[in-house]
Order: sequence, then C-alpha cells, then structure tokens
Amino acid sequence: MKPTKRIAILTLSVGAGHVRAAEVVQRALLDGGEALEIRTLDAIELGRPWFRWLYVAPYWWMLRHAPGLWRRLFERRQRKGHRSTAPHWVFRRGCAGVLRQLQSLAPHLVIATEIGAAEIAALGKREGWFNAPILAVQTDFQTEPPWVQREIDVYAVASEEAKAQLIGWGVSLNRIVLCGIPVDPAFSLAFDRQEIVQALGLDGRRPVVLVMGGGMGPMPLDQAVLALERCGLPLQVLAVCGRDQMQKQRLEQLRSKVALDLHIFGWSDSIPELMSAADLLVSKPGGVTIAEALAVGVPMVLTHPIPGPEERHVRYLEQNGVAVRARTLDELPQLVHRLLGEPEKLAEITRRAHELARPDAAHAVAQVARALLETSTYIDFLASPPARSGESAYLM
Repeated sequence: MKPTKRIAILTLSVGAGHVRAAEVVQRALLDGGEALEIRTLDAIELGRPWFRWLYVAPYWWMLRHAPGLWRRLFERRQRKGHRSTAPHWVFRRGCAGVLRQLQSLAPHLVIATEIGAAEIAALGKREGWFNAPILAVQTDFQTEPPWVQREIDVYAVASEEAKAQLIGWGVSLNRIVLCGIPVDPAFSLAFDRQEIVQALGLDGRRPVVLVMGGGMGPMPLDQAVLALERCGLPLQVLAVCGRDQMQKQRLEQLRSKVALDLHIFGWSDSIPELMSAADLLVSKPGGVTIAEALAVGVPMVLTHPIPGPEERHVRYLEQNGVAVRARTLDELPQLVHRLLGEPEKLAEITRRAHELARPDAAHAVAQVARALLETSTYIDFLASPPARSGESAYLM
C-alpha cells in the first residue's frame, strides 16, 4: 500500500471564486482513490488581522469608491511587469501562520488558487518552510505578472491567451498546462429544466433571469432588479446575494415594490440548478462564475466588471460570441428584452458556450497534481498534457 501523500491547497478568500476553485480541486483529487491528506489553508483566516486590513481592505475600498484608481494600478502592474502584489515582508509577517502550517504539514505538493496565495507559496518554498512542487491554478482567462515566480513548477491556465502571456513574461512552455477554470462537475449535468422550474415554483411559460453579483459586491443587485422591471416582460427573477446580507435586505425591501416575480437567495449550493433554470444570466464577470455559466450554456449579460481583469473577461467572451455587455444598468432593460426576443440567437450562444467550456477542468488540474506527486511520471506528463472532455483525461 502506497504511503499517504500530503497536499496543501493555499487560497486567499478575497473573492468566493478562489475558494470554490480550491474546493472542487480537492474533491477531484479525492475522487482518484489515492491515499491523500489534503488541507486547505486560507491566508485570510490564518493571517494576522492587520494583513486583511492592509492587503484586502484597500482593494475592496478602491473597487467600491475609486474603480478608476484600481484600473490604473492594475494596468501599470501589467505594463511594468511587476512581479508582486505586495512587498515580501507583508506576506512573511502577515501570513506567518500560513507558513507555520505549511512547515508542520510538510506537504508533498502545494496548490495555489489565487495570485497572493501563489506569492505566499513561492515565498515559503524560497525561505525553506517546505520543499515540494508548487502548482499554480489560475481562475481568470487572463493572467498577471505576479503569478510569475521561479519557485512555481507548473501553471494550470484557463485559456490560450493566459498561456501566451506567461510565455511572454519568461515562463517556459513546458511549465504551462491548459486546463480551464475548475468548476463543480454538477454544472455540466443534464438537468431536467422543467422539473427545476416546477421545484422553484416558477411558471414555465415566462422567462427566467438569474442575477448574481459574486457574493461580495460591487454589483448593486437591487439596482439591477429595478432595471429589469423596466424591461417590459413578465420576468421571473432569481437573485443570488451570496453572503452579502445588506444586499439581501435591500432586495427583500423591493419584493413588494416591483412588478416582477422575485425570488431571493443568500449563499446557495444550488447554483447549477438555478443556472439550468435560467434563460439568461445577468452577472459581473468573475472568472469562476463565467466558467460555470459556460459549462451550463446559459447566455450572459455582463455588467459591473472589476476594472482590469474582469474587463478583459468581457472582451474575451464577447469575441467568442457567448456574452454581451451592459456598460450601465440603464442599458440592461433593452439588452434583456432584445435577447429574450431572439430564441435562435440564444440557442447559438448556448452552442458556442458549450464549445468554449471546460467542465472537466477540475479533474484536469487533479491530473496535473498527481503527476507532480509522482516524480517519475512528471516529465512524461508535461509532454502529454490533460485532454479535454471526451478524450483520455487521466494519467494511468
């Protein structure tokens, strides 16, 4: 019997998507049946309180109050090729608890699912807190210079564009594997839409619009719902607030004031079903949310992108014909009315979304991880990266 291998999955819960990616990668690894001990480490939970205040709070403040400033900082980092999101001492001192956990676990592999987490992992390996390969799992269709760390052994990327960017910044082609963004396999299941519609208490003859904001803002869901009311159609709106209690309260106050059939959800594990029930998704373009929507095939209207990376997501999806952008919420009623009135176009968007999707991404990442755990198969693996769904996808 093979000895148990230890894996640390390092994330940083600046957004819900990075945590979801860590969770689905862990499940995919455990599906393989190997003897694995997997521990997920969140740098926000384990970091010092001042680390959150110094590293995370300014980011969210800029997104809500000074998005133009964040855009300038992001574009400058891209243009100058800056290799860090913060000085090393911020991670060294602020995330000392993470480094001690890594030292105690002595992992055979470290997986990082967020850019700051990748920097922490690289710092930990560089300074001797652990000695194991690092797999960087990206959850955006574009990438950033701080991902480029010499201690990272392999990058699992979501698109050819991200791959080309890393190569342009000096990463060897042999260290990059195109996997897609890890999502729960439930998003690729063939749900019976009529059954889900009935279970949710919806009318199958009326259009269903799912509205999401990423769980932590900055998209104003209440304003989006008010905009949808001006659409002039008998919409049924499913609004998912995540853990944003203030948003949920504002939506509850709207329930009796709008001429819509409004259904409000907090944090939900039923997003695959909600997306399958929807004729249209209105959302900010977070990487994981987009990947989930592509797997389902639901057409997207994207709004309120985070300046920088999510704006690039919008361009990527528009170029591939799977989404349209509402630059302001004033544009939303007309866009939704037009799309829902063109069933042939919606069907074409769904077809293209399925072509672009990589619903098997989590298992592809797990395959890369298994190869890194087995040094004898690692070199062979890089010469034959994981295949897409429908092809041979597992390393025997």
